[in-house]
Amino acid sequence: MYLKEVKMNFIQPCTADSTRIRFKAKFSSDISEILPYINTVVKDAIYNKKIQSLTIRKEFRIITIYGMNLAVSKAVNESEAYEIMDLVKDLVNNTYKRKDEIEPLYEMREKPSTLEVYKYLPKLNCKKCGEATCLAFASKILSGMQTIKKCRPIYEETNKENLDKVENMLQVMGYE
Repeated sequence: MYLKEVKMNFIQPCTADSTRIRFKAKFSSDISEILPYINTVVKDAIYNKKIQSLTIRKEFRIITIYGMNLAVSKAVNESEAYEIMDLVKDLVNNTYKRKDEIEPLYEMREKPSTLEVYKYLPKLNCKKCGEATCLAFASKILSGMQTIKKCRPIYEETNKENLDKVENMLQVMGYE
């Protein structure tokens, strides 16, 4: 086993959302060398080579992995914090086991902007998705609070090409 233990060493209410918590944990060993491999495995990860960190979005949660530490914001509660620590430990260990089969990615992925997604939406502001505008919908897609499947007009035949472009853009980043 590559990473034996993840130990929580800090927990507080989240500053971004007072109904959630943030926490930090320490790894039993330095995992810096495996971060570029995880960057390949997790399609929407953001790897920063300079500071040796990898950030993963899991719905509304933000999980940042450093060589020796883990920092998470917007976790629901302490129980979920331990689940996230186990998830990260499993991700690290499973990636390490398969690292000979994985081409490491040392570059930082560029996340599409709200405007990039918006330019392919129908721009009807029909509210069928539950959002007030198509721009708000594009923003919610990128934050993980909405999926493209909620936009019914984009599935019409006249928008097929734009649907393909949005789906491809989001798929590369690991979005649904």
